[in-house]
This record gives sequence, C-alpha cells and structure tokens, in this order.
Amino acid sequence: MEARTGQTIIENFFSLDVDNNPLSGATFDVVSIKDGFPFTGITVSTTLSDASLGLFYASWSADTTGDYQLYIKNNLTNVIYITDRVSVLPDSSFEQNIFIGL
Repeated sequence: MEARTGQTIIENFFSLDVDNNPLSGATFDVVSIKDGFPFTGITVSTTLSDASLGLFYASWSADTTGDYQLYIKNNLTNVIYITDRVSVLPDSSFEQNIFIGL
C-alpha cells in the first residue's frame, strides 16, 4: 500500500480468546518498524472499535518517507499481529490533476 506523508493509516485487528470469544479489555505492545528497523518517530494509537466483536484499530501517520510496518502484541493472549508494509511517499509521487478555468 502507498500513502502520502501525513496521511492517517488505520489497521483493524481482533482480540479473541482460544474459542474465538471477544476480549475487549486487551492491551497491546506496539512497535513501529521503518525500513526494517524499530522506529520511534511515529505515535500509534490503539482504540477499541466494537466490544462485541473484540475489534480494535491502530492509527498512525508518518512525516518522513519510508516503508513502515507495525508489530502489535496482545498482552492478554500473547498473539502477535504484523501489518502489511505501507510505503509512505511524498505528494510529488502521486498523480495530481491541475484544472485551469477559462
């Protein structure tokens, strides 16, 4: 996935027990990874989205270009979720339409 610098990225994930019952009281350890190395230059927020499903989301944005991933560990179940890679690119990398009025 490609994103612009400053664009908010949202990753959805579930917190479930071994019987697939929702665990809405979970807490998470989150490590951001940039270009293959741990990176502390972004802030990641995790939020409960739907308690009946155990659905959470993590949101973040980056001001510098690079390839980012999140490592999210559920502290209740020790389940680890690793996101897909997000390539953060400058605005100039995206096609832009310019309209001129007459």
